[in-house]
Amino acid sequence: MHITYSMKKHLLLAVTALVSFASVAQDKPSILWEVTGNGLSQPSYLLATIKFVGEKEYFMPPEAVAKMKNCRSFAIEDQVDHHAQHELNKALHFPKGQSLAGAMSAADYQRVVQFFEQEFGIKKAVFEKKYARLKPLALSITMTRLSLGEKVRFYDIELLKVAKSNGLRSYSLESIDREAQALNSFPMEDQVKALLHSVDNFETQKAEFRKLMADYPHGNLEEIFAYTLHPLDNNEGFVSEFYFKRNREWEPKLEKMMAENPSFIAVGVSHLEGREGLLELLRAKGYKLTPVPISAR
Repeated sequence: MHITYSMKKHLLLAVTALVSFASVAQDKPSILWEVTGNGLSQPSYLLATIKFVGEKEYFMPPEAVAKMKNCRSFAIEDQVDHHAQHELNKALHFPKGQSLAGAMSAADYQRVVQFFEQEFGIKKAVFEKKYARLKPLALSITMTRLSLGEKVRFYDIELLKVAKSNGLRSYSLESIDREAQALNSFPMEDQVKALLHSVDNFETQKAEFRKLMADYPHGNLEEIFAYTLHPLDNNEGFVSEFYFKRNREWEPKLEKMMAENPSFIAVGVSHLEGREGLLELLRAKGYKLTPVPISAR
């Protein structure tokens, strides 16, 4: 993702809305939630992010900025510093001496090469030098970013700027190694299938991502969760490893942060919803989760 941060929650955007939306269908739609109760002296907040959007589509909810000013601590999923991005970059690339050509059949590899030339005007020599060392999941995310034809902005980075400008202490919920471990839990065979699915359905994928960017500011979580960038929604092992296990690891960290100080926590939308999403995990501990209305763009 970038493969810097861009590749990231599109990495994480790659799988941003794959957990089924079920547990809070009765709630008013919102991407911002107030957390109270269970002994908290002051409210904390959870913001659902999609990590990156096109420059033209970028929208920072004013309510999120206002609520952050009432907090003392800020947290995102993992680090975004230079070292962390270097480590993430390594996780998104094949080891030295390996490439996409060795992970799929010659015919399928040629399909991908031809797709990049036809869709983006990227010749084979450039593809093999710049893109072929990306693992399939990362490559399919790159395809979506290239399709935007514009610069992108990353919500974690933008939110971190706001937090720093307001003097909040900033934290990450996990190390970059933990995220890399979760990403690598997705078998290469399945990654290849997901990449080829993206190649074969790219027009639909582009349209869905455009819709995702349009729905996000309005907090239409049902619409957001209907978006599928990869055919991962049936891959229970990956969803469990990438989302549910990490949610369970983060939940006690959130409790500790909120007990110590009013906190503002930003995580991908996929981590909030579902029976094992953070909203339900916190509700089960006795917290009250209240959606905060977001102003129209």
